[in-house]
Amino acid sequence: MPDLRVCFLGDSFTLGTGDVEGLGWAGRVHAAERGRGTDLTAYNLGIRGQTGAEIAARAEREIDERIAGKGDRQAVVVAFGTNDIRLDRPVEETAAALEQVVTWAKTRGYDVFVMGTPRAAEPELDAIRGQLNLDLEYAARRLGAPFLDIRQRLGDWSRWHKGALDGDGIHPGAEGYAAVAAVFSAWTPWRQWLDA
Repeated sequence: MPDLRVCFLGDSFTLGTGDVEGLGWAGRVHAAERGRGTDLTAYNLGIRGQTGAEIAARAEREIDERIAGKGDRQAVVVAFGTNDIRLDRPVEETAAALEQVVTWAKTRGYDVFVMGTPRAAEPELDAIRGQLNLDLEYAARRLGAPFLDIRQRLGDWSRWHKGALDGDGIHPGAEGYAAVAAVFSAWTPWRQWLDA
């Protein structure tokens, strides 16, 4: 059984803010793999309120401290961008932050996976997230990093939006995160990395 190490890098959605169970989607992915007998060590590097540029600025140090030279294979899962929208950062800045992280991680020999932006209940906000999603997908694919368009893969966002409405208006509850975790866990590039 290979010793696998992964860092989930991102913002409050990666951290799992709003989940009373304290797992978020990344924690659920980790728990599911451990339950399957996979020797996976996962680190949640989500920080609330950070922009893509702020996340990229801390990525190298935080990731290397946890997985450099450890285990048989290492990976980084990147998911950010919603704070960039909230703070009205240019899309180009967010894409550049993603490119910085992906390029660096690949030079370190880490496998990289990128998750797109979640859907928003408000049409205007969702349109902005949708455009950012396209730009992140373009950047990821250009750099050879698998991109999970969670907006398309998760067909029913009702649990996510209901949890947000019942909570702080932004972050989902346990059911919303569980739905995202199920899609990510079944995603072919992730499964192939785990089973290689």
